[in-house]
Amino acid sequence: MKEKNLKGNIFWGTMFLSGLLSALLLVFLYHKMTDISRPFPTFAPQSSSSTESLKPVFRIGVVSRFPPTFIYKGYQPVMDYLTLNTPYRFELQLSKSYKQTVEQLVSGEVVAAFLGSFIFAREAQNHRLRCILRPLSAGGRPLLQAVVICKAEIGLHSIADLKGKKVALPSALSFSSNWFLNRALPENGLTQSQLDSVHHFAHHHTVVYEVLKGNFDAGVVKDRVANEFRNRGIRVFARSEPIPSSPMVVSDQSPQAVVQAIQTALLKIDARQPRYQKMLSEWDAEFAYGFAPARNEDYDVLLPLVNKRETP
Repeated sequence: MKEKNLKGNIFWGTMFLSGLLSALLLVFLYHKMTDISRPFPTFAPQSSSSTESLKPVFRIGVVSRFPPTFIYKGYQPVMDYLTLNTPYRFELQLSKSYKQTVEQLVSGEVVAAFLGSFIFAREAQNHRLRCILRPLSAGGRPLLQAVVICKAEIGLHSIADLKGKKVALPSALSFSSNWFLNRALPENGLTQSQLDSVHHFAHHHTVVYEVLKGNFDAGVVKDRVANEFRNRGIRVFARSEPIPSSPMVVSDQSPQAVVQAIQTALLKIDARQPRYQKMLSEWDAEFAYGFAPARNEDYDVLLPLVNKRETP
């Protein structure tokens, strides 16, 4: 009997240790994939044809609005498409902040970058940046909105209801944050000090998760991120005015031939045609409807908000 009990204890002990090791491994892998404190990698195109490997390599920057795993899944197919449809090979270059992406553009480390609307309007003049493309929305317009969200069952119906509440925001250099703090609150008779607290997170998706977990009463994100969580427990109860969508940006360091090739390849995409629809379904949802040309002047509507933020 003692021998039988001993064997049983050994068996269950082995099973426990095996389960514990598996759990620890999963935790390790999760943190490895989502850790944004480590240097961001450069991602090479998935295609391995000998012809493409001989093409000149250029990098395209991505501002860190979303976690690295989200960015790779949604943006790497864009790099693969550009590599196949231009004389060049393109690789993703991720960054830790909006500021770092701008620095990469200015230094010539990246030939182009997907940048936020607010940060572009703020930095375009200072660093001689130029926008070349704007993604289209589902309605075929190159616009976006910031939206205020809460859990579906929470009784919030206007920004005025946020008095004494905890609010989660994305980067302090995002349009969403600046619209909420410097326009939406004053227009609704509130100041930041009248809220319980405000906290900035690195990624829009993190804001949604924090609201869903109940750590914050409300959050502010881009409309396209909120759309991803439709029917998954959140509710939109306020919106900003439409603004120009997040542009693709180049600098005076960017070779014009490469810039032209990028523009031509992306502008020829027609989301209404079936041959493009399957491809676009694998891209980041922001690019699911193709692109429109863009001009720096399109973003002048954001300058009052930029100047308001920078006024002491």
